[in-house]
Amino acid sequence: MLITFLRHATAQEHSLAKADTDRALTDKGIKQVKRLAAFCERNQLIPGNLFCSPVLRAQQTADLLHAYLPGCPAAQSTDWLAIGAAPHQIREQLNLLANHGGEDIWLVGHEPDFSECIAQLLNTSADVLCIKKASLTRLEVDFDSPHSATLLWSLPCALMR
Repeated sequence: MLITFLRHATAQEHSLAKADTDRALTDKGIKQVKRLAAFCERNQLIPGNLFCSPVLRAQQTADLLHAYLPGCPAAQSTDWLAIGAAPHQIREQLNLLANHGGEDIWLVGHEPDFSECIAQLLNTSADVLCIKKASLTRLEVDFDSPHSATLLWSLPCALMR
């Protein structure tokens, strides 16, 4: 199974007046997703399935990717990608998707959840990972074999020119 982790794009700063879950993408964040979509189109990186956190900034990131990347499926919002998702929960859901024929899964979510999940899949420490906003990180994982994940690549949005 190919798994592509897309951290949400740049969002509004934390504020006492607004709940963390209600922070929207900034203009910079919108531009990041458009750049990411153009990069994906040029490199024929089209999600087979797209899942996202129910948090506004992740939904906006997924919706913009769908809008600007031809062939990108609409995102399915799922609680197992919400802020604070435990790595083992994400892994369990990915295993279920793999068992049901999922081959190319894209996830839109948050830090440090993604670093922790990726680290668990790679059998390493999350301290060695840096998942930037609007970045793509791709793994190949065989859930039938323990410790069989391979990091294929990780690319920050700033290099998607």
